[in-house]
Amino acid sequence: MGKSIIIIGAGAAGLQAGQRLCKAGYMVTILEANSMPGGRIHTLPPGGPEGFSITTEGGAEFIHGELPLSLSLAKAAGVALQPLHSHMVRVRKDHGEENFHRGWDELFKQMEILPEDMPFGDFLAEYLGGDEYSVLRDSVSRMAEGYDLADLRTASTKSLYKEWAAEEDGEEGYRPVGGYRQIIDHLERECMEGGCMIHYEAPVVAVDYTPGDVSVRTAGGRVYRAELLVCTVSLGILKEGGIAFSPGLPEDHSAAIRKLGFGTVIKVLLEFDQPFWDHRKISGKTLFVISEEALPTWWTQPEDHCALITGWISGERRKALRALDGDGRLTAALESLAHIFEVDETILRRRLKASLFLDWSAAPGVHGAYSFDTVGAPEARVALARPVVETLYFSGEALYEGDVPGTVEAAFCSGVTVADKIIAQS
Repeated sequence: MGKSIIIIGAGAAGLQAGQRLCKAGYMVTILEANSMPGGRIHTLPPGGPEGFSITTEGGAEFIHGELPLSLSLAKAAGVALQPLHSHMVRVRKDHGEENFHRGWDELFKQMEILPEDMPFGDFLAEYLGGDEYSVLRDSVSRMAEGYDLADLRTASTKSLYKEWAAEEDGEEGYRPVGGYRQIIDHLERECMEGGCMIHYEAPVVAVDYTPGDVSVRTAGGRVYRAELLVCTVSLGILKEGGIAFSPGLPEDHSAAIRKLGFGTVIKVLLEFDQPFWDHRKISGKTLFVISEEALPTWWTQPEDHCALITGWISGERRKALRALDGDGRLTAALESLAHIFEVDETILRRRLKASLFLDWSAAPGVHGAYSFDTVGAPEARVALARPVVETLYFSGEALYEGDVPGTVEAAFCSGVTVADKIIAQS
C-alpha cells in the first residue's frame, strides 16, 4: 500500500492527480470546498432553476485546439466533441464591423523581435505608441484583458506572443457536447472506483506540516491527517491567504504566489425566444464580437436556431458592472447588445427567457478565473512547483508549462505532472 495523500480541491487538477495516484496504489483523500466537483468547470443542465432550455457553461466552455489530454479524457468519458468554427468581428461606435485582427501582423513583428521581456502595457506604449496605432492598441489591449484576463501593467509580452502566435497556427478547438462536467464526472468515478475518498463541503482553512506528516483542518473543524499533501486550490485562494500554513511557506513559494498573475471575470448567459442576430452570415459558426460597450465581449452558439448568447467582462468594466444591482446588470447587458446589433433594447427585454450573471471573483473556493503570465512567471512556477520538505506539493493550471495556459488542459496536465513527481520520488 502506498503513502497516504490529501488533495485539496476536486477540480480538474485535483481529480486528475487523484485518479493517477489511486491507480498507483496511494491512499487518497480529496477535500473539496463546494458541494460538487469541477472547480472552474460549472455546467448547468437544461430545465434547472436558472431557467435555461439547453445545457449552458457557467465556467470553462472550450477545448482550445488539439489538446491530447483533454481529447483522450473526452473519449474515455464518451463525450462527443463539436468542432469550433469561429467568426470574430470588432464593432466600433460609428464605424460598424471591422476585421478584429487588422494590423496584427505589425503587432506580431514587434513582439517577435522584442529583445527582453517587459509588461505588455509598457510594450504598447514604447513600440506602438503612435496615433496611427490607436485602434490596434485598443484591439490588442481588449484581447489581453478579455481573453487572457491579463493586467497590462504586469502581463508578460513574450508570453502573450507565444500564446497568440500558437493560436494563429493551430486548430480552433471543440466544445464538449452536453457539457464539460461529463469529463469531470468521469474522473470522479475513476477516483472513487480506485478507492479514493472524496469529501464535499469541506473547505480547508489550515494546514500544519512536518516532514512526512500533514494535519489539515476544515472550516467545520474536522481534521484529516496524511503523509503528503497536494494543494490544487486556485491562485485566488492562495493570494488571499485562504489557507493558513504552519509553519509558513518558504519565502520563495510565497514570493511565487505573489508574482504569478491571476485574473477574474463575470460571465453572462442570456437566452432569448429566438436569435436576434443575423445567423445567415455565420451559419454553423460561433460569432465572437469585441466592442466598446459596457459589456464588450459576446459570443453565440453554432446552431442557427440557438438563441443563447454569452457575455464576458473583465478589467475595469467588470468592476463597474459588479457595483450594480441585479436589475442594473441586466440593463447594462441588454443595452450593450442593443447597440452592438442595432436592436431596440425594449424588444430584447421582452424576448428574454433566462439570464444568469456569474461573478467568478465571488465564487466560493475559487475567487477568480484563471492565471496569466507576468514578467518572471516561469521562474515563479518553478519555485512554487518545488516540494516543501518533500511533503507539500502544489498543482493547478497556474503551474502549467506549455502553449495553452489558463485552460482546463493546463489543469489536467498539472495534475498528471504532480502525481508523476510523487510517484517517482516514492
